[in-house]
Amino acid sequence: MGIPKGADLRIGRNASQGGHRTEAAWAAAAGVLPAAAALISKMRAIDLAYHVRAGELALGTGELVRTDPFTFTRSGLPWLNQQWGAQVVFASAHRIWGWAGVVATYGAAIGAGFSLLYRNCRRAGSDVRTAAILTILGFLVGASSLGARPQAMAVPLFTLTWLLLSRRDGWTWLVPVVAVVWTNIHGSFVIAPILATFALGDDVVSRRSPLRSALVVVATIAATAADPFGLTVWSYLVDVSTNDTIRNTVAEWRPPSPLSGAGSLFWLSGIAVVVVALTRRTTVKAMDVARLLVFFALGAAALRSTVWWALAAPPVVAGWLTVPTPRAERPALSARGPRMATAAMSLALLAAAFLWRSGSDPLTGAPKRLAADAPEVLVSATRRALPTGSRLLVFQPFASWFEYSLAGYPVMVDSRIELFPAEIWRDYDTAIVAGDGWQAILDRHEIAGVILPPGAVLARELREDPAWSLETDDPAGSVYVRR
Repeated sequence: MGIPKGADLRIGRNASQGGHRTEAAWAAAAGVLPAAAALISKMRAIDLAYHVRAGELALGTGELVRTDPFTFTRSGLPWLNQQWGAQVVFASAHRIWGWAGVVATYGAAIGAGFSLLYRNCRRAGSDVRTAAILTILGFLVGASSLGARPQAMAVPLFTLTWLLLSRRDGWTWLVPVVAVVWTNIHGSFVIAPILATFALGDDVVSRRSPLRSALVVVATIAATAADPFGLTVWSYLVDVSTNDTIRNTVAEWRPPSPLSGAGSLFWLSGIAVVVVALTRRTTVKAMDVARLLVFFALGAAALRSTVWWALAAPPVVAGWLTVPTPRAERPALSARGPRMATAAMSLALLAAAFLWRSGSDPLTGAPKRLAADAPEVLVSATRRALPTGSRLLVFQPFASWFEYSLAGYPVMVDSRIELFPAEIWRDYDTAIVAGDGWQAILDRHEIAGVILPPGAVLARELREDPAWSLETDDPAGSVYVRR
């Protein structure tokens, strides 16, 4: 069909330029906004600081940390340190640039993960705006599980695996390679074989040859044994997920409550997906339903797993919202000018977010990038009052920071909940709230110092006990030492 005589070709050119700008802006928003949010948020030391310290030990000795180096209750006993790869990455960044390097690594992981999620939505067939909106909504739903810790580094591995499997070409053979990295980063590596199995299901349902997908599934499962611990990492994950202490005491291992902020977003997102599926039911495929059921079930079982639902649902829904567009009308790759302008604005936003938390926190004495569970002022007081080697009863959320910042002072328990037997947790739980027999527990474990948060019940008891003296009482907490 020819172009009508007298038609103004400038209209098409202007529309194309607008498309370039729109494409660049939405694509940037999908990755930059989650990254900026990560840079602005405060990092919790509870699940991060001890990883940095373990990574430092590995870099310093050239050997993987395989026994507990932090506590007196498990000192020298085996530790299946499955997340050693993430520890080395965080510790390397810390060596180069301190905690600024750690937050930059964290922000890069989140930005890359959601940029890839955007690409997955686009590959499913949605337009640029829909893909970006779905990506940002996914970030909001999963934000509560996206703290600075090894799990954050698994986000780009999830979305990259999804993208490689969707290609159905030579690049798909990289999935087992990604699975090797994932296995040494975080326990969520079990998702890689699950994603590969869904791809095999797509081939079977669509009556395509399943040979390539079947081989990828087998290779991906085999890849999960490519770690220092072999297939024992699978039994480790079973032990962690079924540990009663974890289930009963760690909030993120409990099902998301619809009455909480994070939980309500999860449940509302599930309802929204069902509504879209009903309105677009002619485009819904059996494997779409299977994927959504599996990842929604993961999120419904534990708040920390809602992130996997948040990464899986957007590209599935994007496929339902596809609106066919004539090939000639689709915008080409972004023009240089709009891309450069978008890149400049993105860099400015990321730089501002990065600098927002620079400096030290006057309350804790730690970098502003860290939350209140990094009480450096209490570390300093403990170091002044007690010699190296002194055993400490540290409020468990503070223990990770003490392990990082006060080497040589073993603590009673820390964030590795599964590492400690039930009797140790009973002693800790009783002592930390000044329960019956708390003095005997401190004596039996030869505790030389007690570090508590503000308003702790045990602090009142220690203040009245002549066997203990107050070293410091600070807005960040208090330190008591044995006389």
